[in-house]
Amino acid sequence: MLYKINMITEEDGWIVIDTNGWASEPVRMLVQSVAEEMGKEVFQPYEGDAQFMIKGDPYKLIYQYDDVFGTCVILDKIEDKDAVVALLERHFAKLAAEGQK
Repeated sequence: MLYKINMITEEDGWIVIDTNGWASEPVRMLVQSVAEEMGKEVFQPYEGDAQFMIKGDPYKLIYQYDDVFGTCVILDKIEDKDAVVALLERHFAKLAAEGQK
């Protein structure tokens, strides 16, 4: 699976991600990869939505898929942007490598 940051909105901290996956599959794979690395559990704050968080995530990120914006990660604090981008890009590489196996 391929992932690439398309844009980051400075005013509200949305990281919009281009993927070559279908619907919510890429965001589910991404949040699971990050949660496994942290040794934490994924949960859905709102039943039925393709929106996920990780219990105990120090960044309090929201991983989301919807038909309008596609795959997004929403920052809790814009100051965390650089650290979160580094975290995401590490997982993009990991998931791309796993997809080539």
